[in-house]
Amino acid sequence: MTDGDRPTGDWLLRSLGQAEVLRGGVPVAWPARSAEELLWYLHAHPDGRYRHDLLRDLWDLEDTPAAANRFRVALHRLRHALDFPEAVTERGGRYALHPDLLAASDTAALHRALRGAREAQLPREQEDLLRRALASADGEYLPHLTGEWVQEARQAHRAAVVEAHLTLARLHCAAHECPLAAQDLVRAAQTDPLIGEDHHQRLMACLAMTRDRYAATEYYRRYRQYLLTEIGDTPLPETVAFAERLKGGELPCVNAPFRPAGSGDRS
Repeated sequence: MTDGDRPTGDWLLRSLGQAEVLRGGVPVAWPARSAEELLWYLHAHPDGRYRHDLLRDLWDLEDTPAAANRFRVALHRLRHALDFPEAVTERGGRYALHPDLLAASDTAALHRALRGAREAQLPREQEDLLRRALASADGEYLPHLTGEWVQEARQAHRAAVVEAHLTLARLHCAAHECPLAAQDLVRAAQTDPLIGEDHHQRLMACLAMTRDRYAATEYYRRYRQYLLTEIGDTPLPETVAFAERLKGGELPCVNAPFRPAGSGDRS
């Protein structure tokens, strides 16, 4: 078997919660930080990037001969560290990670499972795929790196995790599995507190049903304080009114499934 046709199963790229590349279960040792940075930059841009974009985004450099030489050295070190000459391909001036490396990452597993869940017809099949997706998503994307390029990728992967939790919550709600619905709504809100306000209403309803009105109204108070402190905003009037009804003892899911009112995204 040649390096060019190395199987996907030989590699594992962990980017969520930690950052490491495993080959045959053994961590790759990086000879220089620039080589590792280049790998993760290309991982965050699966369609590839031109050299001038790489130099600007990674090292804040113009595309000069000296900068181009720095890129060539980093590229050589990356390929050598992986013992994989085709680890980075170049077509029409765009550099990209080999498809096997992209497919072997935890983010790829996350998005594959999400796509499968969207296409699945049976709720339990959806749930299984979503659980599989979330098993690949333990933590923030490339937490050791900074820069606009990693922030953009981080937000995209975070949105995928939130989607998985919210979809699971809807499935559990439809099956009257209130504690499980509340659990996934809490995790969605922890991942992104600025999810649509309808989801916060739904979580308040779940807390009222699974615990009591005090838990629901206390969650509302914390959410209201977060909006005020972090973005200088207040909850929607419908959310305020709903919180007051919960405080008065209303149980929203007794006679019919809960339907949030006046929902909207805070972004």
